[in-house]
Amino acid sequence: MSKQIRVLHFQGRMGKGGAETFMMNAFRNIDRDKIVFDFLIYHDFEDVRPYNDEIHSLGGHIYSVPNPKKNIIAYIKAVKKLLKDKDFDVVHSEVFFGGGLNLLLAKKAGIKKRVVHSHATSDGKGKNVILKMLRKVFDKLMRENATDFLACSHEAGIALYGKEQPFIFVPNGIDLELYRNVSETKAAIRESLNISEDAFVVGNIGRFEEQKNHSFLIDIFEQTIKLHENSHLILIGEGSLLPVITEKVRSKGLEAKVSFLGVRDDIPQLLKSMDVFLMPSLYEGLPISAVEAQAANLKLVLSSEVSKETKLSENVHFVSLDEEVGQWAHIILQEPLQNSPYKEMEVYDMKKTAKQLETIYLSKLGEING
Repeated sequence: MSKQIRVLHFQGRMGKGGAETFMMNAFRNIDRDKIVFDFLIYHDFEDVRPYNDEIHSLGGHIYSVPNPKKNIIAYIKAVKKLLKDKDFDVVHSEVFFGGGLNLLLAKKAGIKKRVVHSHATSDGKGKNVILKMLRKVFDKLMRENATDFLACSHEAGIALYGKEQPFIFVPNGIDLELYRNVSETKAAIRESLNISEDAFVVGNIGRFEEQKNHSFLIDIFEQTIKLHENSHLILIGEGSLLPVITEKVRSKGLEAKVSFLGVRDDIPQLLKSMDVFLMPSLYEGLPISAVEAQAANLKLVLSSEVSKETKLSENVHFVSLDEEVGQWAHIILQEPLQNSPYKEMEVYDMKKTAKQLETIYLSKLGEING
C-alpha cells in the first residue's frame, strides 16, 4: 500500500460546530487507506472533546497549541515546531480570520499542498480599525501562500477571497439517508423530550455565540407564543452565551416552553420532532444544520444574512433582521409546514463531497486549482 497522505486541519477547536461537523463527516467517508486527518486546536478548547475518541479510532491525531489571540509568538513557535516534527503532506486551514499566517508557516516548513477553506460570509470581527488592518495583512498572506482555494458557497468564497480569486465550490455534505429514514415516530420522539404531541415545535441548532443571534431568537419565539400558545422551542448546542440566554428565558417566564438540549448525537431524530427550523443568524456561509433540516423535510425560516444558496427546497423563507418579531412569528406559523427538497440536494451527499476532497488532496499542485 502506498503511503497515507496526512492532512493537518487548522481548526482551533473540535466541538460540534458547522465546520468541525463537516470535517468529521468528511473524515468518516474519505478513503482512509489513502488519506488520514489530523487536527490542530487551541489549549483553551482541550476540554471540548465530543469527537476526540472517534478521531483517534479513525487513525487521526489532535495537536494542541497556544491560542494566537492570547499569545501570537507562542502560537507561531508551537506551530513551527509541530510542522517540523511531524510529517504532514497537506495543511487545510478553516480559520476565516488569520488563516494566511497558518499557510505562510506551512510554506516555510516545505509543505507543498496548502488548502484554505471559507465556511462563512464574515469573520465577525466588526469594523475595529486595528483588526481591519490585520485582516488585510492576513488576507494578503493567504492569497500568496495558498495553493487551493475552497468555499462552502459562492457568497462565502467572495467574502474571503474577493471577486478576482477563483475557488472550488465544496458542498457542506451530509449523510442524506440519516435524515430521510428516521424510524422513530414524531410522537415518540416528543414524548422522550417531554413535549406534548400536539405542540407547535420550533427548533434551532447552533453554538451559543453572537453570530447565531439567540437573543433575537428568544424574542421571536416569545411573539410566536402570543400567536400560538401551545408552542415549544428546542435549542441544541453549547457556547459562551448559554448562561445569558438561559437567564433571558427565565426572566421572561418561558422555562416550561424552552428546552436546552446541549450537544446531541441524535440530530435526525430531533429534527423530526420539529415543525419549523428557525435560524436568525447575523451571518452564515452555508450552514450544515440548514442542509440537515431540509433533508428532514422541515420548513425553514432564516435571516436574510444567510446565504441564498442555502435554499435547497421549496419551503424556505428569508426574513430581514430589521423586520419586527411579529412578522417573523407570522411567517413561522403560516402554512404549509411541509417541505420538498429540490434535486440540487443530491449535491450535498457527503460521499460525493469526500471524493471531491480526495481529488483535491491527491492532485498535483495547480492541477485542478481554479
